[in-house]
Amino acid sequence: MRIGDLEPREVWVRFEELCAIPRPSGDEGRAADHVQAFAESRGLEFLRDGADNVLIRKPARGPGRVGNPPLALQAHLDMVPEKTGSSSHDFHRDPIRPVIDGDWVTSPDTTLGADNGIGVAVMLAILDSEELPHPPLECIFTTDEERGLTGASSLDPGWITARRMINLDSEDLDVFTIGCAGGADHVLRTRIPLTKGRSCVPLSVRGLRGGHSGIEIDGNRGNAIRFLARALGRINCGAGIQAGYLWGGSKRNAIPREAGCMVAVPEDDGGRLGEEVLRLEKELRLEYSGIEDSIRVELGGEASDAPVMAPEQIRRVTDLLLSLPHGVEKMSGSIPGLVETSVNLAVLSMDGEDLAVQLSVRSPLSSARNALGERIHAAARLAGFSAEKGGEYPGWMPDTGSRLLERMKSIYTGLFGREPEVLSIHAGLECGIIGDRVGGMEMISIGPDIRDVHVPGEKVSISSLRKFWEFISAVLAGIDGTERHDG
Repeated sequence: MRIGDLEPREVWVRFEELCAIPRPSGDEGRAADHVQAFAESRGLEFLRDGADNVLIRKPARGPGRVGNPPLALQAHLDMVPEKTGSSSHDFHRDPIRPVIDGDWVTSPDTTLGADNGIGVAVMLAILDSEELPHPPLECIFTTDEERGLTGASSLDPGWITARRMINLDSEDLDVFTIGCAGGADHVLRTRIPLTKGRSCVPLSVRGLRGGHSGIEIDGNRGNAIRFLARALGRINCGAGIQAGYLWGGSKRNAIPREAGCMVAVPEDDGGRLGEEVLRLEKELRLEYSGIEDSIRVELGGEASDAPVMAPEQIRRVTDLLLSLPHGVEKMSGSIPGLVETSVNLAVLSMDGEDLAVQLSVRSPLSSARNALGERIHAAARLAGFSAEKGGEYPGWMPDTGSRLLERMKSIYTGLFGREPEVLSIHAGLECGIIGDRVGGMEMISIGPDIRDVHVPGEKVSISSLRKFWEFISAVLAGIDGTERHDG
C-alpha cells in the first residue's frame, strides 16, 4: 500500500510527492519549484524570494467569507538529513522511501521529513481544495529552518498582511504551542599542527539515541562528542597517544549520536588501549542504563597512515570538550517541567589543521543566552581557541489572552471532547522571527503526532493526521475574524 492511498488522501498524496523531492536544509530549490508550480497550475498568486521562500495567496471561500481578515499558515520546506551508519542514502539526490508500520509512516534508515513536510502537505491540500470554507489565506513556505531559521529571517515582512498565523511545525496533536525559546550559535576554532601518523585505527562512539536538542535536551541522553573526549582523555593519560581527524555530530539542533577520530596505536601497546576503551564502554552503559542501552565505544579496524596531533594538543582539545557545558542549565521557575535555558555541544569537525566546535544555546531570555555564551567563550579562551557568536534568533513570548487561541481551543474541545494542553516549548520556532518582524501577530503552533524527529526512524501517526486534518478544516471554517483582538 502506498502512503498516497491513506486517509486523508488529499494530504498523504501531497506528502508522497514531497518525499520524492530531495530537500535537505540549504538545498530546497526543487521543493520551492514544486510549490511554485503548484500555485501556477491553479492560478494562485505567489511570491518567491532569493532564499526560495514562497508565499501563496488564496482568496476566501464560502458564504460570507470574502470580507474576513486574512489568516496566515506557515511551514518550512527543508528537512534534517540524518541516516544510519549503514545507509548509502544521498539526501541531495535520492527520494525518501516511506514505509507504513501499523499506525505509523516512517523511514527506518533515514529521517522521514515529516518535520515539516506534513505541515507543507497540509497547506498544499488546503490550497488545492475547492470545498473547504476559509478566510483569505496567506500560505508561507520558508527554507533553511533546521540550520538556523535563516529563511524566515530573510522573509520580507511586507509580504504578510495577515495578523493571525497558524504555524504547522508542532509534533503533538493534543498540544497548542504559544511560545518558544530564542537561541544563538557559538563556534570555537583553533589551528593544530599535524604530522604523519602510522598504524592509525578508528576510535568511534556510536549507538546513541540523539534527538532534537530543544525537545529532548531534558532527557539525559548521552552526547557522543563528550564521550569521545572521555575516551581520548582515558587512552591519552600516561603513555600519551597521537590522534587526528576528530569529528562528531552533524547538526546544530541535534544531540550528537556519533563521534570518532583516528588514533595512532603505539607498537608496544599490547592491547592496553582497547582494554581502556572497553572499560569506558561498560562505565557509560552503567551510567546511562535505561537511556543509552545501545552505546558502543570501539577502537579498531583497518590500520592506515593519517595526519595526527601531538599528545599535548589532544589534551588541549579534550580539556575544552570536557569543560564546555551541555544539557539543561535551568528549568523554568514559573512553568513546571519547562526547560528555560540549555546548551547543546553539537558539532566537532576538522578541515586539515583547522578544528571547530559548534554549540547551540537556547533560552527565551536574551540575558541568560548571553551569560551562557560568555561562559563558553571563557572556556575557549583558556584553551587557546577563538570564539564567535552567530545565528541568533528571538524567542516568542506567550499571549495567553489571545482570542484566536480561545476560539481554536473551543473548536478542538467540541471535536474531541477534551481540552488541548497549552504550553511554551524550549525548541525554536519560526513564530519567534516572524512575530518579531511582523508586529501585532497572534500566533499558535499545532501539528499531528510526530516522533523521533531529527533521527533515522522519524515517524508520523496515521490516525493522528486524520484527526489533525479534521481539526484544521474545522478551524478554517470556524474563524471569521471576530476572534481577533487588538491587545
